[in-house]
Amino acid sequence: MARKSPKGVKEFPLTAQTARKIMSELAENHTHRIRWSKHVKQRMHERGVTTGQVMTLLKSKYSVFREGPYLDITGDWKFNLKGLAAGKVIELTIALKNHHDSPTSVLVTVWIV
Repeated sequence: MARKSPKGVKEFPLTAQTARKIMSELAENHTHRIRWSKHVKQRMHERGVTTGQVMTLLKSKYSVFREGPYLDITGDWKFNLKGLAAGKVIELTIALKNHHDSPTSVLVTVWIV
């Protein structure tokens, strides 16, 4: 059975509402399209943040945008999401790639607020 690709969104500039929708869809149905940078893995280990907490933050409609989305020089949309997961307030920096066609994301860093 083939996996159905996530639907892209033709929008410029990318709004927070659309970025949240894309990330929620990736976290719910396309986790293979979420890449974990070496840096985020190191910071998660260092700061005691679990994969489950990160996924909860990505899926939550209550997480808030602290910065962005903004277009960076590589053509990715970057933003910071902040929210409560398993009793900790965490903030996550995300780079969203190819949002218009076949979205993927890279988790850049995480910290406890």
